[in-house]
Amino acid sequence: LLDSAVILSLQGGVTPHTVAPGPSTCAPNRFHCGSGACIINTWVCDGYADCPDGSDELGCPTANGTVTLPPMPTHAPAPPPSPGRCARGQFMCRRPPRCIPDWQRCDGHPHCQDNSDEANCPTRGPLSCVNGTRCADGEACVLDSERCDGFLDCSDHSDEDNCTLDTLAYKVQNLQWTPDVSGSITLTWSRPKNLPLDSCYFLIYYRLVGTQQWTIMDTHSNKSSYKLTVLKPDTTYQVKVLTQCLSKQHKTNEMITVRTPEGLPDPPRNLQLSCDNAEDGTVEASWSPPDKAHGLVREYIVEYSESGGLEWTSQRSTTTVTEVKELQPDTLYRFRVAAVTSRGVGNWSEVKSITPKKGETAPLHVSSHTHTHTHTRTHSTHSDVKQYVVVLSWLFDTHVKESKNYTVRERILKASNLTAGTVYEVAVWAHTSIGDSPTALSHQQTTGTQPERPVLKARALNQTAVDCSWTITGPPAQVYGVFYATSFLDLYRFPRSINTSSLSLTVTVDSDEQYLFLVRAISPYLGPPSDYSVVKMIPNERLPPRNLHRVRVEKTQAVLKWQPPYDAPSTPLIYVIHVRDVIRKSEKDYKLSTGNNTVEYLLKGLEPGGRYSVSVRLRNMSKEASFTLNTAPLPAPEALKILTEKDHVFLFWKSLAVREKGFNESRGYEVHMYDSVTNHSSYLGNTTETYFRISSLLAGHNYTFSVQARCLLNGQLCGEPALLLYDQLGSGTAPQTHTGGHSGDMAAVVVPVLFLLLLGVCGGLVVLYLRHRRLQNNFTAFANSHYNSRLGSAIFSSGDELGDDDEDAPMISGFSDDVPMVIA
Repeated sequence: LLDSAVILSLQGGVTPHTVAPGPSTCAPNRFHCGSGACIINTWVCDGYADCPDGSDELGCPTANGTVTLPPMPTHAPAPPPSPGRCARGQFMCRRPPRCIPDWQRCDGHPHCQDNSDEANCPTRGPLSCVNGTRCADGEACVLDSERCDGFLDCSDHSDEDNCTLDTLAYKVQNLQWTPDVSGSITLTWSRPKNLPLDSCYFLIYYRLVGTQQWTIMDTHSNKSSYKLTVLKPDTTYQVKVLTQCLSKQHKTNEMITVRTPEGLPDPPRNLQLSCDNAEDGTVEASWSPPDKAHGLVREYIVEYSESGGLEWTSQRSTTTVTEVKELQPDTLYRFRVAAVTSRGVGNWSEVKSITPKKGETAPLHVSSHTHTHTHTRTHSTHSDVKQYVVVLSWLFDTHVKESKNYTVRERILKASNLTAGTVYEVAVWAHTSIGDSPTALSHQQTTGTQPERPVLKARALNQTAVDCSWTITGPPAQVYGVFYATSFLDLYRFPRSINTSSLSLTVTVDSDEQYLFLVRAISPYLGPPSDYSVVKMIPNERLPPRNLHRVRVEKTQAVLKWQPPYDAPSTPLIYVIHVRDVIRKSEKDYKLSTGNNTVEYLLKGLEPGGRYSVSVRLRNMSKEASFTLNTAPLPAPEALKILTEKDHVFLFWKSLAVREKGFNESRGYEVHMYDSVTNHSSYLGNTTETYFRISSLLAGHNYTFSVQARCLLNGQLCGEPALLLYDQLGSGTAPQTHTGGHSGDMAAVVVPVLFLLLLGVCGGLVVLYLRHRRLQNNFTAFANSHYNSRLGSAIFSSGDELGDDDEDAPMISGFSDDVPMVIA
């Protein structure tokens, strides 16, 4: 298409663009726009103007066979070129002289017959990439984190080629946010291409601007949107979304900054009422701004009503002081005030009352004495005091200001069980028959050191249970309170709570939502709260299996056992067993459907000596239970022996197929040798036979030979080695030898000697046997010849012939004809 565009341009007398003369700065395979920009050649004449000046679409053929003409200039047309010269924006070839478009000059392809358009071109050195890899065309650098992320960063697509499961990255793109009227933030993003929906889900990371620590929110979902309800109002955060696929987390460089909507403000403080003016029926109200406005306070609403009345009359004020006029004298009125932000009207202050009369005031003075309890003494000049209202306020952190109200009739209050080392604000006013006196303020600090905050860890166990545990420094308190809510403001204003005396607790919630948790000591004192912990409940259908473990592991298979995520499933559950071969970097998935409360699965097809990462999850969930699995290697070959020849030795062993039925002889064996003199190990080779020839051994060296099943991958997946120690000097086999073989020299000497000894022993046994038979026969004949049946006795003598008169011969008597007797 590009060549045809050039031909048409030359024939029609129209150049694809007009460019200022000068050397081209574009790389090969790039088009030089008239504005100086460079684009890919394949973008020329594609129907889209990619150059800022549209010069890549000039001089291109159209459907009716014409060419695209450049816009008509407003100035006078340039004079035609003189003979032997080219027009502006063209280059003249030398031999033969002809004009070609200037953008074809130095583009890496010759267009002149003498290649003069590619002569004297500026050289371009190879692009150097410091942080990342270079595209295959050498035109750009791509960060390693941007390779195989599903998005084209190289114009030649090389950053998305040759991607494997290990290099493939699923990165979130187009992360955006919108505020919600309820004060939450809704995040939306583009799901990565080809994302496995059954095994991947998204994690949301957020942190306050200016901090380093990220808070992680597990969405338990693969949807491309999420609503965050646990952020502080009117606060700036940094947010990013990561993809989690099984045990691999795919990171992203895209991060956005969000500003949460304003929240409802806290109530204004220290409402003061007075009638110290020259006009009856007028009350002046003043107050302090809220401790936490959670936004910009636009105005205040002051409401008042007659004592006992149900209707309130309101009045607006843009400052913290206002006058309410035209009230009925000698009538008791109640007043309250609230701040207003863009979110709406906040909480109301405490209610105070007053009777609008001239000059009515009730001055009040406060004195205090502090330890871990406070004595508050009031002095009032007003005689008609019904009761006193005392408010103790304190601030443990910047989240919220806490307070406690007391109502007393005497002029002294003892507030006990306060926190050591804490500053308290004491506010007191008197309640009289004509209204409330102005508030008297003072600040007191208790003695001692303030206790440390507990360190809380909270995690979701399932759809309704959260495990909370915390650690403390120092002696424990008697009672702790665990407080939780579904939003930041509710956590400090209307939290739900559970008390415990231990340092851990399982909290049951009633919905699958986001929760904020904190813990604090509540007895014998109210201690500082912990930092809040964020928890997203896990739906039952997305819980991981329980108690996953291996029952038995063999060379090629293993028995796994686990329990379903919840007891007694009503329908069969589909489990996915994901097996990742750590050595071969390969993965397999198996599927199992069962409704049993205990699941047992036989995992086959493993390799001896392998390392595997096994995870089990439900088919439609992303949480999994996992563990690592190591199979037993193949045993060592048996009966490893050595045979010595003149200039070499042979190693012999039994085939592994004799013991291992699944062993394939084509796998073979590999032989290694260790020389103890040089302290050097060497690989001798491999064989599919059960013998191996070794030569070039050095005299005086001690060798250790090892034979094992051949390794399958880079020195891994090997069998156990059989070892044989060999002494070339003929000192025999060392006692550490595993197979009991003998050297060839020892065999040549010992075997003949053993044979001769065997012959000698056998000859001696034959001689002894013959002598024994001869003696036995002689004794029997001798005994029978001397036996006297009449006397029942036998006479023995050392002589050969005995007579009746031989009185010195020994005699044995007591023989009987019917009782045999053996004499030796």
